[in-house]
Amino acid sequence: MTELALRILAVFADSYPTSAHYRGGRKLRKAGWERVFPRTVHDVEAKNDLLDAVEELVRTGVLSAKWKRFREGDELEALILEKPDAMFELLGRPSPETVAREMVELLRAPQWSGPQAHPRCAELAAALLPRLEAGHPVAPSSAAELADLGRVFALSREDAGSAPIRALSVRLFAASKRLEELLPLADRMWRSQGESDLSEELGLARSYPEVSVALRGTLTFSGGARWPCAGRILTLPLSTVEAVVSVELDEGCPPALLSVENKETFYVTAAAPHPDVAALVYTAGHPNPAVTAFLRILAAAGASLRHYGDLDPDGIRILTEIESALGMPVEPCLMSADVHRRYARFGYRLDKTQLSRLSQVAARHPDLRALAVEIARTGVGVEQEIIDTVSESELVPHPAPPHIRSTGEGEP
Repeated sequence: MTELALRILAVFADSYPTSAHYRGGRKLRKAGWERVFPRTVHDVEAKNDLLDAVEELVRTGVLSAKWKRFREGDELEALILEKPDAMFELLGRPSPETVAREMVELLRAPQWSGPQAHPRCAELAAALLPRLEAGHPVAPSSAAELADLGRVFALSREDAGSAPIRALSVRLFAASKRLEELLPLADRMWRSQGESDLSEELGLARSYPEVSVALRGTLTFSGGARWPCAGRILTLPLSTVEAVVSVELDEGCPPALLSVENKETFYVTAAAPHPDVAALVYTAGHPNPAVTAFLRILAAAGASLRHYGDLDPDGIRILTEIESALGMPVEPCLMSADVHRRYARFGYRLDKTQLSRLSQVAARHPDLRALAVEIARTGVGVEQEIIDTVSESELVPHPAPPHIRSTGEGEP
């Protein structure tokens, strides 16, 4: 079998599992071969090679050919699949029917459908079996892949958290990256059942959100431990933030917070804190759960919050995300049309996709509409790092009462 003939069969084989032919309907038909092999339109030799490959396949009986009227053997209208099993045999692939039979047999086995089956496996077996038996495609590509997925679905949260992901993969599959390969498919299959991502349920997402803060105050944790922060930069994981039961600002510090989008600006600002800013929080771009949890501790007690980010569509969006997460207004800091005009010549050109998001994000915050108009007019974004905060007075929050004690969500 020539390479070109096998390439033609591969086009059919890729379409066959989702075709009516596979489900017992009309035979799979493919036209438009000049688009698949564009050289045949202008290259006589390439066209003759294609016709020879078609003749070879027709002789085997795997395909039949329909020719354009009065151009038989010269102008191909369509090819029709006659023998699917023979096609897959020539390609060296198992047929979808064979794969489906193997998966059905596996799903009927005790570990999937028996009384001792894990509830997740039983639920998926109940969903997959009718589809396979009706000739519909399913997400797993083989019985071997389905068997591997079964091991993932049967994991407990305790077992899943007992080792790093690659060590767990070695334990389950004797292959260090197999679990990472399977998780996206496992998540899609679990979501199709109306559930959350399986990786989230099992703790395999392995997300470790953190927040960096510079706080002039004292953190108190469940159990009574107290950390005087004195404006030093601390990086706290979400689990530590969730253990905070209260924060007491140093005497004379107003309850004014400033969140900062980018790392360098955060560190530079924290090194020379303004007397009217009691706490700086680094959002690391879009805020993660540790960032919002820490902000919420103070916001719930009535502390005012300002946000300082890039003067571009994403920067505006980050501010609105913080507002949504906290359920309270957030005042923009140095995010104005005037500041944009002063630094636009040092900015960067926005593409159409970025500009198209402007109207969506700006509509959520009236204080940012003038900035959005300026960004749209110039087509320029201004990164936070190029703004000289020393020469900009907007960094100073509005005056506030001199002292606050904020209670975290974990306090009794």
